[in-house]
Amino acid sequence: MLRFFFWTLLLANVMFLALNLGYLGNWSSDVHEPQRLKMQQHAEQLQMLSPAAALAASEAPVEKKQETIACLEVGNFPQADAPHFEAKLKELGLGDRQSRNNIIDVASHMVFIPSLGSKDGADKKAAELRRLGLNDFFIVQDQSNLRWGISLGVFKTEEAAKAHLANLNNKGVKSARIGPRSVSTAKFSYQLRNLNGDEKKRFDVIKAEFPAQETHNCQVAPASRH
Repeated sequence: MLRFFFWTLLLANVMFLALNLGYLGNWSSDVHEPQRLKMQQHAEQLQMLSPAAALAASEAPVEKKQETIACLEVGNFPQADAPHFEAKLKELGLGDRQSRNNIIDVASHMVFIPSLGSKDGADKKAAELRRLGLNDFFIVQDQSNLRWGISLGVFKTEEAAKAHLANLNNKGVKSARIGPRSVSTAKFSYQLRNLNGDEKKRFDVIKAEFPAQETHNCQVAPASRH
């Protein structure tokens, strides 16, 4: 019996010694950091970060997706200004993302001097108006009953026409009156679609050259396009 315990104890000691020497592999769960790094693949590529560096990496800015403007409308341009604006828009290279819309500006109240009967009569009246300091008028030469009369302005509202007539009276024009008349004046607005941030900035530079024109988001689809 004593012999059995002797050989059992001897075998256990031999196994323990072999385990410590690594002949049976490393079964210990207490593996130090340098040993674990050696056992990892490409351990030389690992980099230890300080707490400050780790925090800075976590706070790195994330690039945001560039937003686009679905549709922007600018106008209304008179015919004289439209070619200059269109030439500037070519710099953006928008292609079919750009369109021009026709706008009909209708006025219905006209301040005028009735027909003077002939071209000579109209020319004499025009000279008289110029002596009073007025230049914003034209002689009507169409085949209407106002032929050889003088138009002094066309307005959308009667209130605006009355205010202009009162100003003319104060300047000495006593024969002027107000009458109904519709005049259609062609103007243009432009729609620019799917503008990215850079294109919007470049457009703002162009728009600054036309301060009288308003810019707003498109409301409805254009009635006509060119």
